[in-house]
Amino acid sequence: MEKMTPETLRNCEYFLVEYAPSPLRETRIAIGLFLFEPSGRLVRHGFTRDWRQVRCLDPQADLGMLGNLPAHFEQAISAAMEHPGATENFYEQLVRMQMEQSGGLQISSPRGVRTTNPEEEFERLFQEHVERPRPATEKRLWREGSRPWIHARLSEAIERHALRDRLLRDVPVEEFTAPGDGFRIDFAYRPNGVTKYLHALSLERDWNQSKLLCYTFWRIREKTKAQMTAIVADADPDSAAVASSRQILAGAGIAVQPLSHLDPYLEGVGRELRHDLGNS
Repeated sequence: MEKMTPETLRNCEYFLVEYAPSPLRETRIAIGLFLFEPSGRLVRHGFTRDWRQVRCLDPQADLGMLGNLPAHFEQAISAAMEHPGATENFYEQLVRMQMEQSGGLQISSPRGVRTTNPEEEFERLFQEHVERPRPATEKRLWREGSRPWIHARLSEAIERHALRDRLLRDVPVEEFTAPGDGFRIDFAYRPNGVTKYLHALSLERDWNQSKLLCYTFWRIREKTKAQMTAIVADADPDSAAVASSRQILAGAGIAVQPLSHLDPYLEGVGRELRHDLGNS
């Protein structure tokens, strides 16, 4: 096997094309990627063909405009190649667009990456940033409103907000309850010394789970500072089962967060984590 040496590595750079639905919201979704060699040569570029995440984040998104972006950038690339030196090269155009940052379409700052094979690196980066694999639970057709279905929506949103690597997952609770307790809370993070838990829950079908979550949270708070939020589906408020579950959760001090407002909620989580990181 050939030994990799520093001389074989190339210091490439890539830009992400991101969709930002509102200047007042920090959430962005990567929809395209451009990779450049050190010489400034464009190695490859590509755009997503799957707009489901965009529609989920912004139901009013202009998918027609977004779908025309590949052709728009193809024209810009061709013009820059046909008239070298007469205008900005394409790399410089992207830098300028990144600095202007106007409208719902954003260009990220250039990011460095070292690779021995730019073509293969493009594929890896494109899969990582633009066509992120969906959670494994997506492969099953969970019943809408069930806990697995809600968990899948929550996991998808966490991916969309780039929080996956910043949250603890499947958090054990036996240190608070009893040795061997197999119950696990879906997600947790710890800003400013207070552990905050997130757990998917079906208000219509998980009445017993609501009681179990309340007991678990009660035992946790006996030993540490903590907050709990149940992530739930938007349900019929007149349903007796929903009202009962809500009453049980409220009695234990557990907040309820519906999926319809999950994106703004996770934006707040992201701000908490960034603020905590800045103070560390």
